[in-house]
Amino acid sequence: MPASDPVGHLTRRRLLTGAGALGALGLLSACGGGSTATSPPGPAAAPGGGAFPLTVEHSKGTTEVAGAPQRVVTVGFSDQDPVLAMGVRPVAVTDWYGDHPYATWPWAQDELGDAQPLVMNKGAFTGTPDYQYEQIAALAPDLIVGLYTSMDDTQFQTLSRIAPTVAPPAGFPEWGAPWQEYTRLAGRALGVPDRAEELIGGIDAQLAAAREAHPEFAGRTAVVAERFEGGQSFVRSPGDPRSQLVAALGFTIPPEIAELAGDQDGATVSDERMGLLDRDVLLWNTGFSPEVRPEIEAAPLYSQLGVVRAGRSVFVEDPLVSAAWTWGTVLSLPSVIDALVGRLAAVMA
Repeated sequence: MPASDPVGHLTRRRLLTGAGALGALGLLSACGGGSTATSPPGPAAAPGGGAFPLTVEHSKGTTEVAGAPQRVVTVGFSDQDPVLAMGVRPVAVTDWYGDHPYATWPWAQDELGDAQPLVMNKGAFTGTPDYQYEQIAALAPDLIVGLYTSMDDTQFQTLSRIAPTVAPPAGFPEWGAPWQEYTRLAGRALGVPDRAEELIGGIDAQLAAAREAHPEFAGRTAVVAERFEGGQSFVRSPGDPRSQLVAALGFTIPPEIAELAGDQDGATVSDERMGLLDRDVLLWNTGFSPEVRPEIEAAPLYSQLGVVRAGRSVFVEDPLVSAAWTWGTVLSLPSVIDALVGRLAAVMA
């Protein structure tokens, strides 16, 4: 399930599968594409260290990309960011949430430039993958990128009949790969792996500088929580992008939270069990629903938590900071790191 659903924490498994996807598979069988493309006579040089044709490994196997992609469609909720970061402007992107031009948030507008990609699922805001097969086929893409999403075998096969398709990174739970892996996979698929590593190195250096400047973060426990429904909170697992960022600053996500979440990106905790949130720091991501703060603070156990009495319950209410944290991409992270470090340093002083 994706890192956030601002219109309610809904199940992410209501996907187009079975007969529906099989029907689309038959409908698109004449569209060509496929996960393997015919190799050109010789390799074409790609800026940033790649050469075409190239083979990309992902959770559904491998995909061959014959030449530098010119018409890229992104079907993951935040995939436009790593693709734009590689210097490629997609012809279509998928809407997640927010109301920004071409489903591209301010941190990526410079990379988008004057491009005007088609926005698929515009305004849906369900957090549920819903691949628009016919719409995608009509765009005649030469590469489909599906990184921050869930994708079963039938969906992958259907997309691959349209164009070579790159599925989420291998070796991680759904929605649970680190941002570095999404970035690397985008770089490899687009033939610019060196560019990906350069960007990753820059953010890693920013994180290292923050840890060095704030040794008080090291080893302290932290929990990231959100509020989707009354009477309960949603606690983010260590594999969730927001928790990953907090851990990268030196904090530790308690193992009890990992056990509670299992292989999901988080778990529901009722207000009666709010004591599970009582750690050295408690971070609330409420930028997309600031109205929930009074409800949280009115919960019976909230004021009794040691972290609250110590003044270390932090509400991230700025909508842009909250969104950048939620997206957790190679383009959004630089700004949110500075914002979070400042807030955390203030309460840990």
